[in-house]
Amino acid sequence: MSDGIQVETDGLNKFSGQVQDDTSRTLEPGYSDARVSFGTGVRFGANNASGSVHAAKTRYAASVEVSTANVEEYMAAARVLADAAAKVAAALDASDSRSAGRTDWISGALAAAAQEAQERRVAAERSVAPGTARAI
Repeated sequence: MSDGIQVETDGLNKFSGQVQDDTSRTLEPGYSDARVSFGTGVRFGANNASGSVHAAKTRYAASVEVSTANVEEYMAAARVLADAAAKVAAALDASDSRSAGRTDWISGALAAAAQEAQERRVAAERSVAPGTARAI
């Protein structure tokens, strides 16, 4: 079988594995710890009746909520990207095999056509009487 196109997919596979690993071994555990810490709500200023402290707690709680949503979306996007990279690598690997097979078929068809042309040329040369050569 010929070599075909041969796209190097090692980088895509490595990228996919690294993103999946970073997400599951680094981001998720850190996020889980933070979620536990922030899950109890905003605790500062509990005994303070100041309107400013209450407003700061409200802004802080909103910031934590938005940050949490951002981390969740980031992890989801990382998983989608890692899965897509793995799927692209697999598709490219499969297309390499198909292109190699197709290249072999084309090479075989060209070789058969060249052989047929050679046989016709030889037959034509034999059919010409000696001394009366024709251009073919």
